[in-house]
Amino acid sequence: MKAPDLAWPGAVFLLALLPRLIGLGARPFWLDEVFTLQRASLSTPALVQDSFANHHMPSFFLLLRPLVPLGHPEFWLRLPSAVFGAVAVMLVFLIARRVGGWVAGSLAALVIGLSPIALAFSQEARSYTLEMSLILVALYGLVRLAQDLPAASGRMLAPQARAGWLAYVLGTALALDVLGDGVPWLIAANLIAVALTVLAAGQRGFLINMLKADFAVALLTAPFYLMLELHQQKGFVQTLAWIPPLNIARLWYSFGSVYFMRVADSVTFRLIDFPSPVLVWVIDAVLVVAVGVATWRLRRRPAMLAVLGISLVFLPVLLTAISLWQPVLLPRYILWSSAPFAILAGIGASALLEAFSPRMRAIAVAAAVGLLLINAASYYRAETKPRWDLAAQMLAQEMAPGDVLYLHDFYAGKELQIYLPADKQAMVLNDSQGDLNHAAQAMSQGKRVWAVYGLAGQGSERSEKQDYRESEAVLGPPVQVQNAGKRIVIVLYDPSAALINSGW
Repeated sequence: MKAPDLAWPGAVFLLALLPRLIGLGARPFWLDEVFTLQRASLSTPALVQDSFANHHMPSFFLLLRPLVPLGHPEFWLRLPSAVFGAVAVMLVFLIARRVGGWVAGSLAALVIGLSPIALAFSQEARSYTLEMSLILVALYGLVRLAQDLPAASGRMLAPQARAGWLAYVLGTALALDVLGDGVPWLIAANLIAVALTVLAAGQRGFLINMLKADFAVALLTAPFYLMLELHQQKGFVQTLAWIPPLNIARLWYSFGSVYFMRVADSVTFRLIDFPSPVLVWVIDAVLVVAVGVATWRLRRRPAMLAVLGISLVFLPVLLTAISLWQPVLLPRYILWSSAPFAILAGIGASALLEAFSPRMRAIAVAAAVGLLLINAASYYRAETKPRWDLAAQMLAQEMAPGDVLYLHDFYAGKELQIYLPADKQAMVLNDSQGDLNHAAQAMSQGKRVWAVYGLAGQGSERSEKQDYRESEAVLGPPVQVQNAGKRIVIVLYDPSAALINSGW
């Protein structure tokens, strides 16, 4: 490969990495990331056992384990996600360039590179950007194969087909060895194979080769899934029981964030309001038009349209259909389908630019870059994760020995334990396991109660203020109400103050 061919993807990777490093360690962990820290801190045998028991593959956590001793876990444990997020942008560039040319590749990389949801998952200590990158390796392989179907239908290790089949097999197998969420990709890839076989004018060799590739994938993944089956503590459906039923708002939460540049809240099923909604609607309109133009443009290349179209449509349609029975539709589970959306948008936008003069083309590209940068800036300004670091600091300063801590979200204790100073943990968390009735009993005994309202993990859409106001019926009026950021409310109930106020 020539040096310029390597330089351009390298430049795209570096440019994509920069926004992923901005404020990488600034946001506190939310619950899923706390679990990542806890698991990565275990010994290797315990890490593997804990991963399989909780329906996860251990590979990503093993990758993070050497980073734990470096300190500042918010930065170091998120750094691999930032790197893999940039790799995903580079792969989008390579795929779109291969299909639609340099301009298409650059525009597609710009779309996915500045997508708020792609930025968010690139700054989260979870494996979703790694999974996305590996699936894109496999998609790149299928794109290469679709560009020369006769060769892809012949001997798999022939020079013209070898790279495509290796990329598909290794990308798919490794994706499955990172997350079971890669299974829908495997199904989509086989649907693509059926479509390409039909388009290959009766060359059944492609479908036969795909079956051989699937067998290779099975050999590389089956041992890990056998271990998962033997050690998991509960079935997969049970692990999804916390996801509430699908409705229009949650549908838009997922689709709006993954495809339409909206900023998603990490712990509720809400999109965060943008200061200028007109701007993001303009971006959405351009994206929809660009994807439509790309679809029309690729109609004369049906094999490529099949690869990109099925890659985009299959996953959201499948998870939406399943969610009518068992809710599973969340941005994290459809994240990788944002890549073919960006690829099509890049191809379509490139086609639209062909109608402009060179000067107008430069102005249009500059305007697009400006709009996407402004939109991406809204992600950095938003409080997408609750400030449990601030809550821990406030409680450590204000709680006294003998005080009781009532946590409206039980898992908030895990968040606080991460951020409380070591010398304050025992005092703050000493009596924090009780429910609302326990808090009321403590008050009857003359103890102060600190009630903390805020989500640790993804859950209810109710506001924190609604929760604590309903608790007043049991605990009485508060004597102090504080906010830790915009998402957490800390309320002090003091029985002695209540007695003084009542005239006793």
